Amino acid sequence: MTTPFPEDRFRCLPKAEIHVHLEGSVGAETLLALAADHGVEPPAPDARGVRRWYSFRDFPDFLERYFFVCRLLGRAEDFRRIAYDYLLTAHAQGAVHVEFHISSSYHTQEVGLDWSVVLEGAVAGCEQAERECGISSLLIPDLSPHLGVASGHATLDAVLAQLHPRVVALGMGGPSDAWWEEDFAPAFERARAAGLRAVCHAGEHGPAREVQHAVEKFGAERIQHGIAALDDPRVVELLLRESIPCDVCPGSNVALKAVSDFDSHPLPRMVEAGLTVTLGSDDPPLFHTDLLNEYRIAWEHGGLREEALTTMARASISESFAAEEDRERWLAGFEES
Repeated sequence: MTTPFPEDRFRCLPKAEIHVHLEGSVGAETLLALAADHGVEPPAPDARGVRRWYSFRDFPDFLERYFFVCRLLGRAEDFRRIAYDYLLTAHAQGAVHVEFHISSSYHTQEVGLDWSVVLEGAVAGCEQAERECGISSLLIPDLSPHLGVASGHATLDAVLAQLHPRVVALGMGGPSDAWWEEDFAPAFERARAAGLRAVCHAGEHGPAREVQHAVEKFGAERIQHGIAALDDPRVVELLLRESIPCDVCPGSNVALKAVSDFDSHPLPRMVEAGLTVTLGSDDPPLFHTDLLNEYRIAWEHGGLREEALTTMARASISESFAAEEDRERWLAGFEES
């Protein structure tokens, strides 16, 4: 008989979520409220219908839904609402800290929204949630490589011109085809010179060499996904040597068909290889998951048990970009739980 997942135990365990997209965190009720505010016809008349709509056949179908949500975001109040709403949800899952990826290139370059609008709203939502329930949060603006290097630098210009203490890193999301055509490394060099850290999506749908490129060319300190790393022992050795964690999202990987099913997900093999792994929900409502469910998937399908999952929870905190004193305080909570 399979040992049931100890949900209450892991809900109480301190943990951080360091791979979640702000725009992809919008639940059904929040989407309906945003649509009403903007006079936009929602994809369904009620929350149940929206949750059904949050299903898709393939990656383009997913992007259609993701960008529908993005188009509902045009005011600081919209960003405040979605940041605040998700942080309350994460707090209920036992998260003490969240690091939001933000599609900054989309907002500033594709839509023409002033970065100050996005920043003001997201910061306000983070501050409100912190006041009300104590949850910590930081922001990671993402570049979109398919828009090109010039767009990336323009996005970074806007971020650096209004650099806020909650903005701690530069990220890279979206398809990596443009990596091989244009040089994005100088953008990360500029970000580092301004005191920002570096993270990068890599090795999700693409090959292991994406992970190597992100580390060696962009100076990535964390890899979002990284599940293809196991295909190349040299890349595994690189991650081990440089102590670079992979922020893995099994629910997302299966939903977007990067992996065929949960039972074949490489997460257990990543752990066995000695890689540092954290769990995140990526775009939780769209993948019908949440942070606790990602731990449940690892337990029920990956065969990972309390010691391995507790190690991941600890890693999510120690590998976060939160202040050292905060990380020490949260890690001390493992002794108390």
